[in-house]
Amino acid sequence: MFVIFPKKYEFDTRLTPKKVMRRIEGDLQEYKPTINILSTARFMKMHRQESVYYGRHDADSFEVYFHRMKRRDGGSTGFYGRVSKTESGAHIKGWFRKPVYAYVIAVLWVLICLFCAVGTYAAGSQKGAYIFLGIGVAGFLLMLCDGNEKYIRAYLDEFPEPEIRDRGVEEIRDAEVTDCGDDTK
Repeated sequence: MFVIFPKKYEFDTRLTPKKVMRRIEGDLQEYKPTINILSTARFMKMHRQESVYYGRHDADSFEVYFHRMKRRDGGSTGFYGRVSKTESGAHIKGWFRKPVYAYVIAVLWVLICLFCAVGTYAAGSQKGAYIFLGIGVAGFLLMLCDGNEKYIRAYLDEFPEPEIRDRGVEEIRDAEVTDCGDDTK
């Protein structure tokens, strides 16, 4: 799935914001992805044989990423969310997107390939310019393509839905409009 533009996702849960943050704290491995290749490689190596949700959280915001076992998937799609209180629990609102450094690297890749294409075209090789443009576009799409959104969405969907309050018989009677006229006919 391509994640070029962030995708909005929001839902309600019956858990309070504090319980939501406790659950996230318990489920996630504490790690914030960075552009530091060595740090990311160490984390992926530690969790090579297991699939794990990782990320970080603050008082009312959090980031969730997913690592699949036997893969090196740093820079993958994550969910950047905020928790707010509602009368029936909590409202979670956020975006599925790549980390900022993934977008920066993708843009740099395209610019380098574009400069190479212009250089080969100026040198007289039109085919070489097309090849560099194709490499740039293919690299851009591959950098922004992964399938982790479905795993993170499945994790978020595990939060319990808000309870639907059934209206009792008395509430229905109170809400009905009564006719004050004479019904004896």
